Amino acid sequence: MAIERQSNPFDTPIPGQSLTDTPKNWTWENPPRFVDAEKASQFIWNKLHNKETASKVIILLEAGVSVQAITKVLVFSGFIEGAFTPDLGLLVTPIVEKMILTMGKAAKVEKIKLNRPKEKETKKVLEAIFKSRDANEDIEALKNKDKKEKVNEEKNINKGLMSKGDE
Repeated sequence: MAIERQSNPFDTPIPGQSLTDTPKNWTWENPPRFVDAEKASQFIWNKLHNKETASKVIILLEAGVSVQAITKVLVFSGFIEGAFTPDLGLLVTPIVEKMILTMGKAAKVEKIKLNRPKEKETKKVLEAIFKSRDANEDIEALKNKDKKEKVNEEKNINKGLMSKGDE
């Protein structure tokens, strides 16, 4: 039996409360470690060439994750760690993409994707997946689910405060 917690509407942050917190709690509120694009890219280069990180990047590239997606994750994590500012992250992005592409080529990864797939390509991939599975079973399951939801909605219509109730 689950215990329901009653929420108190007055138990919320006061507007402006974040302005009264102690400063420099978060890493991005402090000065960054690197302000030069060359030093920041060297930092990322050293991080990428750890055995664990390099093997994970290569596995992701082999799985079909794009270079652009991996780069976005790395640059964002550098910002979250306080290594550099978002502006410097944008400047370093093309350099990091080239690093990851070079790692993939050195590992002889076939079919390295550079950009994220576009919507049309994603739809085509999803359609191919649905065609490969038994689409008829999925469609029937969705139809049955829709019918059950409609019946439940009809039952719940007369549950207002001023309603006559179920007839």
